[in-house]
Amino acid sequence: MKQSALFVALALVLAVGAGAARAAAHGDDGLPSQEKKAALNVAGKWAMTLEMSMGAATPALELKQDGEDLTGTYTGRYGTFPIQGTLKAQAIVFSFTMSAEGETVNMSFLGEVAADAQSMKGTATIGPLGDATWTAKRQQ
Repeated sequence: MKQSALFVALALVLAVGAGAARAAAHGDDGLPSQEKKAALNVAGKWAMTLEMSMGAATPALELKQDGEDLTGTYTGRYGTFPIQGTLKAQAIVFSFTMSAEGETVNMSFLGEVAADAQSMKGTATIGPLGDATWTAKRQQ
């Protein structure tokens, strides 16, 4: 009896160890598949609304994504400017420098991407013009 209990315990240890090794080899973190979230993809064209103290603007974004790194362009009243940023989970950050009416203006955006990656919103700092809010919707 003692020997069979020892055999069962040893078999359980081996089975658990093999399962853990298989999970580690396949990157299984033990979470049910519905709890695992795919990384959001924000690559593509976006229509923005930028609400500033001096009024609203409707620039366009075109984003490219490589993992968490973002590049692309911001096109508005004063032309097209290259942007750089990051996307970590649903938090998006991007910025660029533009020339407007003889001034150099640094623009920084901080926001959140919706879970379906079809919209985003946040706040912006626009050089000497101060703070603003923004929204963006994916273009088809």
